[in-house]
Amino acid sequence: MAKSKSSACSKAGLPKMPPIQELKPVVKPWPRGKRCACLFTFDLDADVTWVHRGVDDPIGLSMGRYESKVGVPLLLNMLDEYGIKSTFFVPGWVAEKYTPTIEDILRRGHDIEHHGYLHEPPRTFKSRDEEEEALLKGIETLVRITGRRPRAYRSPFWEFSANTIPLLNKHGFEYTGDLMDTLLPDYHVVDGRLTSMMNLPGHWILDDLAHFYYHISARKTILSCRQVLELYQEEFHGIRAYGGLFTLTMHPQASGRPSRVMMLGQLIRYVQSFSDVWVTSPAELVKYWRTAHPVETLAAAE
Repeated sequence: MAKSKSSACSKAGLPKMPPIQELKPVVKPWPRGKRCACLFTFDLDADVTWVHRGVDDPIGLSMGRYESKVGVPLLLNMLDEYGIKSTFFVPGWVAEKYTPTIEDILRRGHDIEHHGYLHEPPRTFKSRDEEEEALLKGIETLVRITGRRPRAYRSPFWEFSANTIPLLNKHGFEYTGDLMDTLLPDYHVVDGRLTSMMNLPGHWILDDLAHFYYHISARKTILSCRQVLELYQEEFHGIRAYGGLFTLTMHPQASGRPSRVMMLGQLIRYVQSFSDVWVTSPAELVKYWRTAHPVETLAAAE
């Protein structure tokens, strides 16, 4: 039986809020009467963000190499422990350089999806053709290494150009993980037409780099695990109250630090303690949403 919201908040040390039963979810229940859904996802950038910018900084590059050496193995073991299947969004260049890491992720039952080729923000391309060329290079690379065409895309730096969504739709992507204007999965509109390509909303508050990232060239306050766990739990409670989708976006060079892996395990145990929360993979969630909220029905209602 799920804990009431007020008791859960009290247990977590959060401010007391109205009982969750008083709040109505924004949509009909998720599968099996679940109140909300939860995804734990990763962006495997490694050292490509430095390479893309032409920065030859051994220490900066080593921050990225930490992912394959330490961060990803620790996180994969943790996901195994809690029985969670995830998606790793990977630039093509990273898949080429760290192929054994990609193979380990696949062997553990997780998905590999598109995250650019050199982690290029789409807005930096000079033309639609240039952006499409990089998109295709990423597709071809992942097909060659994983044996499967990527179905999903998360934009590097969470930036789109005016061409990104139409290009993704053109090349048959099933879903993205970028736009922040809803609490629920939503179908993309291209050229005024509702498409079958879906967006799984995220937000900076649930992106670990917003809280943990630091480099001498990007000085910012590093929050403690306690502070970030509190932020994650607060957002989880709000999303659960209104029946939305909680999507955590993590980078193994940040969330793969030992204390943060332990904190993530604590968060997972906490989320899994609620019987009305569906912890699943992006692929399974998209499959469910297409069945429960078919695009054809929504298009006919417009």
